Formats: sequence, structure tokens, C-alpha cells
Amino acid sequence: MRAILMIAAVATLAACSDKAKEPSQREQIGQVWKYEGGEAGKAKVAYIGSVNSVQTMTAPDTFSVLLVQPLDQGTADVTVKLVGAPFTCDLSDCHVTATTDDGKRHEWKGRMTQAKDGITIAPSQGAYEAIKDAKSVKIDLVVGPKDATAPFDFNVAGLDLKG
Repeated sequence: MRAILMIAAVATLAACSDKAKEPSQREQIGQVWKYEGGEAGKAKVAYIGSVNSVQTMTAPDTFSVLLVQPLDQGTADVTVKLVGAPFTCDLSDCHVTATTDDGKRHEWKGRMTQAKDGITIAPSQGAYEAIKDAKSVKIDLVVGPKDATAPFDFNVAGLDLKG
């Protein structure tokens, strides 16, 4: 009788696990540019997820998201967010380091987002120009204790804010 109950319990568990698995947040964002609509065929915001993820103390698949929001002057605000781990930066000197595929290193200063999950980089820092002219960008973000950083890679080729 016990064996029958055990088999029934295992079968029930197996049946419950056959449900269609919802895509993860990382899978929903993806690793190619996506656009949220604006007016007159222009994108209100473009975003892309990092190609890689890293294991942190808070999540096994921490990843980063790059958002580009066009401005009227032909420039754009760039926001780098961290998903799965707390974003940290020195509030008096909040910055990230990026390397474009041409080997140039960039230090972009900005301010922490209102949600405290990333950094918004002002147009004067040149982040948008570096991203739109690159095929790939690696951004180093603090992901752990003692300011341990991890590189997050983005395939940024093909950014088109015109629609």
C-alpha cells in the first residue's frame, strides 16, 4: 500500500511539473534591441539585455540591461541596470567603466536611478555615441562585496532610434 501511495505522489509531482515554463525575465528582455513606441515612428526607449549572466550572492543568473532613451537634440540618455543583485555606487562619484569593440575604455559618470537598480548617464558623457557606433560593449558593474565587479557583454550593433 505504501508503494502505491509513493508512486501516486511521484506521479502527481511529475504531472504538476509538466506545465509550460514561463520565460524568465532575462529571456523576455532578450539580447537584441527591442523598442517601446514613441510618437511619429520614433522609439521612446530602446533596451537590450546582456549576453552573459553571472552568479551572485542574491541570484544565480544576475544580468544587466542597457536602455537608451532618445532626446530631442539628437542625443540620448543611457541607463545601465543590474537585475538580480543590488546596484551599488558611490553616490558622490557614481560611474561605470565600459569597453567598446574598438578597445577604447570609457568611464561614464551619472546618477543612481530612482529605483536604485542602475545608473543614468547624461548625454554629456558620450555613452550614446559610443554605443551607437559600436558592435559590442562590455560594461563592468559592481556585483558583490568589497566592490567585486563583473563584466556584462552587450551586442549593440543595429541600434535604430528612428523607428
